[in-house]
Parts: sequence; C-alpha cells; structure tokens
Amino acid sequence: MRAFVVGNYMNANFLHVPRLPQAGETVAATAIFREHGGKGLNLALGLRRLGAEVALLLTLGRDEPGASATAFLAANGIDVTHVHAVDTPSGYGVGFIAPDGSNILCPYLGANLVLDETHVAAARADIKAARWTAATFESPERAILPAFALARRAGARTYLNAGPWREIDAELESLIDVLALNESEAAGFFARPGLAQASRDDWRAILADHPRARGWAGRWLVVTLAARGAIARGPDGAVIEAPAFAVDQIDATGAGDAFGAGLVVALDEGMAEPLTFANACGAMVARAQGVLAALPTRPDAQAFARRTPRAET
Repeated sequence: MRAFVVGNYMNANFLHVPRLPQAGETVAATAIFREHGGKGLNLALGLRRLGAEVALLLTLGRDEPGASATAFLAANGIDVTHVHAVDTPSGYGVGFIAPDGSNILCPYLGANLVLDETHVAAARADIKAARWTAATFESPERAILPAFALARRAGARTYLNAGPWREIDAELESLIDVLALNESEAAGFFARPGLAQASRDDWRAILADHPRARGWAGRWLVVTLAARGAIARGPDGAVIEAPAFAVDQIDATGAGDAFGAGLVVALDEGMAEPLTFANACGAMVARAQGVLAALPTRPDAQAFARRTPRAET
C-alpha cells in the first residue's frame, strides 16, 4: 500500500508531573522526555512501520530541529521529497504527563502554518499514485482540502483525524472516507458538549440514530473511547465495537495516531476486525513512554492482539 500524508511537525517536549497543573498553579516536573513529534509525523511513521510506502508533505523551519527531523524521516524510510524548509521556526510542543497517563498538550504550530495549496500542487503526482491520503487537523485545511480533492479524483481513499477539533467545512467533509474522532472531538462533531462523558450505550445510540450520523456521507465514522476501546458506524450503517486491550497506560500521547495508522492499513487490506487491529496499535503506544519507538510493526501488533487480554468483554 502507498499512502500520502499531509503532515505536520512538532519538536515534542514532555514534562512528567505528579499531577496535571490547575490554572495559576506551579507543579514541579519529575522528568523530561524529548523526541520528534506531531500528529502528522506520527501518523506517517506509524503507517511506514506497518509496511506502507509513505510520502510525507511537511513544512519545517530552517533550524536544527527541522534538519534533524528531515534526516530522521529519511532514515526511517519516509519519502521526504515534499518536506520543505521555510523561514518560520519549526513547530514546538510541550506536554504535561501525569502518572496515570492523562496529559495536557500545548502546541506552537510555527512552520506548519505555512503549508498551503502550492505545496499540494507540487506533490500532485505522488498524491495520485497513493491508495490513501491521510491528514490530521494539526495541518491547515487549505492544504488538506486540495490534497483530498486530488485523491478522490484519482479514486483513492481519504482519512482524517479531526484533532485538535475544529468545525469541519462542508466541502472537506464531503471528501472524507474515514473520519476518526476522540470523545471530545466527537462531542464537537455532534454539537453536544456533554458527550465527552457518554457511556458506551450512549455512543452506540448516537452512532445509530443521531441525525448527523445518519447523514454521514463517508464510509467510516469512528470514535475512540480510550480505555473503553473504539466504536464506529460502518459503510452499511451498522455500529461496530471493539473493546480496548488491558495494558498499564504510561503515556497516551500518540496512541490516537498509532490507532489511525492501524485503521488505515486494516481497512486497506479488508481485515475482518479493523478496529481491533487499530486498538492494538494504539495500546502498544499508550503503554510506553514516548511515541516513535513504540509505534509497532505489523507482526508485533498482530502478536500483541493475539496474546493480550481485552479490558472488557
């Protein structure tokens, strides 16, 4: 499978804290961890680890993090033809991680905001050659929209992780085959703020009966429920569920990106239980510190899914 990712980059800096700080509170960190990051970069590398050929569209600063990220991506088998150096500083992020794995993430998008339709146009051939074009909302819509339009005209599928949440433009929504949302993003999608604390039964009913779910024109509408697994409305309108795997969560950062990579690969290959494979990929990241080293290969994810009990039945 060949995938094209409309990506983004964050110089990711994680501070481990005894508890997440409240407004105006100073909480001393107990450890620090740094790595290349960004939802788009994580997604691209996750797909590559699972065996996909990946071309990445990215704008980086003319700075040390940008040069280091480009070299890292190339060394990991990512096609960096469309990784562009620009004058704006590279993206930078700080995450606060509590002992239970809960987190607060604060991104500075920087060079990512320079990405636009001209960069997409230069990548036209690679978009048309891919079976999937994928993006997250850490990339500008002015780049996602033309890339998805090109992919659809070429007969390819599209995947969007709508995080961090913003309202989805109607034109863009019409071009999405697979939309992945966490609970808070799904609450925005359905315009019901209280859904962030909804039960599995609530989500089942919402995906079956909510007017926006019934009017969804894409193939898959997926909601990830963290330790409760994932639930989705499939192409035939049926609601499908997959419980989470029982793991000791260390850091949930990047788990959703690993889930997305697993979901795209599973759907591309027609796996019988695509949510289960995606859950396995996400769980393997959630049980580790950091993201990049924890992104699984296909054999590792399949073995993990076979041997790891589910958190619930």
